[in-house]
Amino acid sequence: MYSNFHHEIAKARVADIHEEIQRDTMARAARTGRRAPKNQSARPAPRFPVAAARRVLTMLGAHAMLGADI
Repeated sequence: MYSNFHHEIAKARVADIHEEIQRDTMARAARTGRRAPKNQSARPAPRFPVAAARRVLTMLGAHAMLGADI
């Protein structure tokens, strides 16, 4: 009788775990759906500040004043 009782408790625990997983999945989907879409520009942001400085200087035409070895 003990093994039957233990088996039923184990089945109930597995059912609780599945229900919790389903609830968490639905909550995660709801949070993801509420997020605002990202505004992605045509050009990705530079990864390094030096690259950003070079891009700005190139756009301003100031690289000639500072030298070509920036």
